[in-house]
Amino acid sequence: MNMKRIEIIEFLKGYSIFTIIIFHFLQTFHFQNIVGKLISFGGTGVHLFILLSGFGLYYSHIHKPLSFVSFIQKRITKIYFPYIVIVLISALIALFIPIFKNSLYALGGHIFLYKMFDESIMGSYGYPLWFISMIIQFYITFNLIVLLKEKTGNKLFLITCFITSILWTILVIYLGKETVRVWNSFFVRYLWEFALGMVLASEFKRNGYKLNFNLKPIYYLLIGILNCGLYALLALKGGDIGKMTNDIPALIGYSSLAIWIYLIYNKTINGFFLYTGKISYSLYLIHTLTVSIVLYYFSNFQISISLIVALILTYILANLFQNGINFAYQKK
Repeated sequence: MNMKRIEIIEFLKGYSIFTIIIFHFLQTFHFQNIVGKLISFGGTGVHLFILLSGFGLYYSHIHKPLSFVSFIQKRITKIYFPYIVIVLISALIALFIPIFKNSLYALGGHIFLYKMFDESIMGSYGYPLWFISMIIQFYITFNLIVLLKEKTGNKLFLITCFITSILWTILVIYLGKETVRVWNSFFVRYLWEFALGMVLASEFKRNGYKLNFNLKPIYYLLIGILNCGLYALLALKGGDIGKMTNDIPALIGYSSLAIWIYLIYNKTINGFFLYTGKISYSLYLIHTLTVSIVLYYFSNFQISISLIVALILTYILANLFQNGINFAYQKK
């Protein structure tokens, strides 16, 4: 197998998770001007991460297809259990310091997964955990999505998923639910990105596990800047509807910039993002809890110092947590 494929996937995972974390950290500054809106670009990493999830899951399916029950069991072990551990730790800490609002109903929403349908507790124990609810929706429907792909072929599959996502977006806008997370982040909205990742995985296998970048790095940079400009225009001038419809330039622009950074190859930068990719899930689970605790205890410090401390602690704790996950998974 071409190891470069593994490297670029790990790099992109690390790049996307890092920018998402920085985005969430910078949100604590509560910028009210255009800077605050520009910071939100870091959050577009979620689009790339969904694509990578589709890629990874379907690539695993190609090599070892699993039944629905076996697939869910594996996801429970690797994704659900670590997620619930962090939620329980967050709830326990919140009993002693008021970083989150505690309630048995909210805690049950995470454990029994009804949080994904109740906006009132969607942000409980860290608002970024909405992503876990959405990705679990993909896990539940993954075998059906695979069946659709295998029955239609890549082209029709991608078109069908894209149209489905567009229709869902139109429905959300029509109902006036653009700002309601259980609606605007229901998995169907991101189905086309997940499907694109699956198609890329099948094409990667068909091409003999070879990944070729046909453009020079400068062109990826230009494509990234152009699409990021379009994304920003829609986000800044289009209101909530613009934010709901700028996913395509967001994904293209963000991903192109990531590929450009990868291709110019700075050993230190690439190494950092590759390391980040290896602990990406733990970083995502832990970062909100960490920054909340740091800001609570370092409230008298300059916020930039607090955020640097939070970032360092996030990496240390995520590394330890990931090691624990790997140990438990190997034992199982």
